[in-house]
Amino acid sequence: MDKDIYYEKILNRIIQGRLRIRLGDLVLFIYEPSPEILEESYDIYEDAYEKAYFSGSYVKQEILELLIDNDLWSPIDEKRIEEINEEIENTKVEAFQSFFDSKKLIQIKRRLLKKESELMSLMQKKNQFDHLTCGGAASFARKIWTISKTTKTQDNEYYDFSGVSMYTLLDRYNQKSITTSDYRKIARSDPWRSMWIASTKREGVFEGVPSEYNAPQLYLCSFSSMYDNVYQHPDAPDEKVIEDDICLDGWFIFEKRKREKEKKQKAADDLLSNPKIANSQEVMLMADSQQKAKDILSLNNEHGRAVIEARNQQIDAMTKSEGPMSFKELNDVKMDRHMNATQSGINAVRRR
Repeated sequence: MDKDIYYEKILNRIIQGRLRIRLGDLVLFIYEPSPEILEESYDIYEDAYEKAYFSGSYVKQEILELLIDNDLWSPIDEKRIEEINEEIENTKVEAFQSFFDSKKLIQIKRRLLKKESELMSLMQKKNQFDHLTCGGAASFARKIWTISKTTKTQDNEYYDFSGVSMYTLLDRYNQKSITTSDYRKIARSDPWRSMWIASTKREGVFEGVPSEYNAPQLYLCSFSSMYDNVYQHPDAPDEKVIEDDICLDGWFIFEKRKREKEKKQKAADDLLSNPKIANSQEVMLMADSQQKAKDILSLNNEHGRAVIEARNQQIDAMTKSEGPMSFKELNDVKMDRHMNATQSGINAVRRR
């Protein structure tokens, strides 16, 4: 299918609030659930959860413990998920910064694809038995019930599922799910972009008020607002960067980190403005967590971080060979003391 037609078809689906499914001569529409149906669906979930619980089904934590006991999951896997998420962020920033180097950008995106694939494999490994939990059973019951209440024929009559099962329709609906990439492409492109801009009142872009919008409509509005903010940003990236989801994500992360660093630097400057420590060569700050330690370390410039790294290496080497060492034995401290003594001698000569 032509890409433009593909996205226009999805946009029409979002506007109409329904998915059109053709099964031979049978045409059915699965509508997005109304607020009333959504409200009742939570009762279905709660009833199904309670029934599963008292019939002996596992809860999420029990499944996780079983995975660990049977060597199907481990704390190392959990830590790796955190590491990959951070690596993915760093790779996206690298993609943004290398956008105009096409060869390098291709290599970066390949690395990113591998990292995302590894993350997906780990998540599937962790969640492989979620369908056996109370929550899994309850979620499935809620989805099936919702399908039964939102599927209609071309005559706008509720379908009786005489020819097609609910499970088949649920599977087809899941296959036709709208991806984040689809939403983003539609949000920044015509014809939707023109419709969004032309709307003088954003609450009128769809029928009803925002509280009555269905989930796809809310998602599309959310992404449209996101692109509004990007275009209006004083340091907005190049148009081509905006069209590249990976590079734009990298720009978001880059800007977020810059704001966080500026915020931390301001806090450090406020601290250093204290007259008691304003002229101190070094200021020691206590960290009560690993993340806090990283935040404090990031306040140092490149020279400061190099000094800290050199100190750590010297302390490790001395501790292993000779035991505890004095602060005055640090190489950079010795150098500073030597330079201060030399400067003092020069100043003394000048005063004669």
